[in-house]
Amino acid sequence: MEHKIGEIFEYNGEWYQCLENNSHCCEYCDFGELGDCDIIACGSGERNDYKEVHFKKLKKVGEAYEYFVQHKGIVMLQPYKLFAAPIINGVVCNVHYDTNTIDLEIKQTKENMEEYRMHDAKEDIPEFDKVVDECLFGEDKLNLKPFNLEAAKAGKPVCTRDGRKVRILCFDRFCCDEISTIVACVLSKDGKDENVIIYNSDGFMADKQHPCDDDLMMLHEKRLGWAKVRKDINLYNTKEEADRKMVGNDEYVTAKVCWEE
Repeated sequence: MEHKIGEIFEYNGEWYQCLENNSHCCEYCDFGELGDCDIIACGSGERNDYKEVHFKKLKKVGEAYEYFVQHKGIVMLQPYKLFAAPIINGVVCNVHYDTNTIDLEIKQTKENMEEYRMHDAKEDIPEFDKVVDECLFGEDKLNLKPFNLEAAKAGKPVCTRDGRKVRILCFDRFCCDEISTIVACVLSKDGKDENVIIYNSDGFMADKQHPCDDDLMMLHEKRLGWAKVRKDINLYNTKEEADRKMVGNDEYVTAKVCWEE
């Protein structure tokens, strides 16, 4: 298996970058720690470019975040620090050359999300696991919201049910049925062009009984702010119970919070 110099690739859940050696030296290679050197070409005699290379494991920087990608919808990206200018083959990512970082897609499974299931929250909030599963792994895998006509008119982001980009041209198309009033440009599934599609005022191409991939949906908007929370982060079943808890100002710390609308 040969990788080009600068190429980023995934192996056993970790990301590596292929770098050129000034002189061949295994001690600088992170891939060698796995004991799988026999499956990868690093010596000049093994490679088509006749260069000596080694492989460095990319390190995570910052926190993972959600991002909208055409044809895929909402994905989770994790920032990593680069060692050199990247060569990317079929990897969903954002490259930030000013900070020398790259955001690589996290392949999520139910097992990956166990870390989000807080033990204390399970005890205090009934059916906590069920709520998490429905939010992250329900029928709506893209975590989209139903189409909202007023929100769309206000400029909130709109996409198709399967996550493709939508540009709404008008909301007031003149028609005899007074229902099919929305005209939009919708990115085709192959991403090569846009199709003009007419929708009902509720965002459906046909009706609620016949949903399809082209139906309109609303993207969640992530908001960020700061809040004062207790250092021990006690959880309560109701707001009233939490309000009754008397604490001193010195028991509060500032924490960053985010939410979706």
